[in-house]
Amino acid sequence: MSKRKKQALYILGISIPSLGLGVWGFEIGGGGGAVGLITAIGITFGVTGSISGLTMLFTKNRLGWFDSEPFDFKPIFIKKEKTEMTKIKKEEPVKKEGSQSESLGLMKREKSLLKRQEELSGLVTELETELNQVRENLETKGWIQSADGWIIG
Repeated sequence: MSKRKKQALYILGISIPSLGLGVWGFEIGGGGGAVGLITAIGITFGVTGSISGLTMLFTKNRLGWFDSEPFDFKPIFIKKEKTEMTKIKKEEPVKKEGSQSESLGLMKREKSLLKRQEELSGLVTELETELNQVRENLETKGWIQSADGWIIG
C-alpha cells in the first residue's frame, strides 16, 4: 500500500469517529456550552477530514499536509502556436571536423528542405484550387471581375 493511501486511511480513521461524535451529540435547539462546542468541532473536523481523506484515497490531488518539502508553484506560460511558414530557421554549419560528417549534415539539411518544399507546393496548389473555386462561385452569382475589382453584371 502506498504512503499516500496510508495517510488517507489515517485521516479517515480520525475524522469518521469525530463526525460520528458530532452527529451523535447534535440536538436541534440543543445544548449550549461545552457540549455544543464539542459537537460543532466534531462535525466540522469530521466533514473536513472525510472529504480530504476520500480525495486523497481516490485521486492524485496533492493536499500538502504530509509533504516534506513545500509545493513549488511554477508559472504557466501559454505558448503561441507557430505556423509552418514562421518556423523557417537558418541552420548553422556543422562544426565537426572531417568532410564526411559535414557532408552528412548537409545531406540531412537538404532532405528536410526538400520535404518542406513539397509541403509548401502542396499548400500553394490547395490555395490556387480554392481561389479558383471562389471566383467561379462569384461568377455564377452574377459578379464580373474587372480591373477595379468585382462588379455586379
